[in-house]
Amino acid sequence: MNVVRINKTKRKLAAGELAIGAVIGSPAPELVEVAAVAGFDFVTFDAEHEPLDDSQLVDLIRAAEAFDITPIVRVPKDPDRLLRLLDAGAQGVHVPRCSTVANMRELVACTRFYPEGQRTFYRLGRGGNFSHGLADDEWSRQANAELLVIAMIEEVSALEQLTPMLAVPGIDVIHIGPKDLWQSMGMPPKAEVDNAVQQIAAAALGAGKQLSMQLAAIEDLPPQIARQQSTGVTMRSIPLLGLLLKEGAALAQKLRVRNT
Repeated sequence: MNVVRINKTKRKLAAGELAIGAVIGSPAPELVEVAAVAGFDFVTFDAEHEPLDDSQLVDLIRAAEAFDITPIVRVPKDPDRLLRLLDAGAQGVHVPRCSTVANMRELVACTRFYPEGQRTFYRLGRGGNFSHGLADDEWSRQANAELLVIAMIEEVSALEQLTPMLAVPGIDVIHIGPKDLWQSMGMPPKAEVDNAVQQIAAAALGAGKQLSMQLAAIEDLPPQIARQQSTGVTMRSIPLLGLLLKEGAALAQKLRVRNT
């Protein structure tokens, strides 16, 4: 076994390939396993919006490791919690409301080891392979290399600071949140939000960052996919329960029609 697990999603993105993921907000390891069997590259555990505690997240991370799919945790900007989840084996962090240069720097500082950041050094837990194998300096180097750091831009205030924000090293992916962006803009017509999304996307790609967006499972998927493809999105995700709801409702309707 590798002392530091290879981050297959990060490698895929670096190779110019599309990475697809499932968003999970339930403490059900079976959902993680199903996502892996279905062919997703990563799972994002949404502990920003859903009440997932740390022990539940550790179980979900274990399921991801067992089925060889990249575990990413989505949590608010909380350095202490991010540290615990990284120590528990998370291979990626997805942090919302990154709207300033300071937010970007703080995210890098608390998730990456020296010389890239100032993450507290700890190897006694499962994320550090219980301090077995590799010297500390080589382990920390590999841990930095395999970590996927995703910063979420979803507030209009970030538009004025995009260039210096995106110049902060150590951020791998920019995830755009159009719904909160729309809200922060005062809920204007969709065209204005689309323009802002394109502005963020162009700046992120121009700065050499990977670009991430989520698909809305309850909406028509083909036009969303086409729009994201034209925007340059390389990391796409979809809520697993939303997908189940949509497909389940469609199937139920078909069965009822055929039975009449």
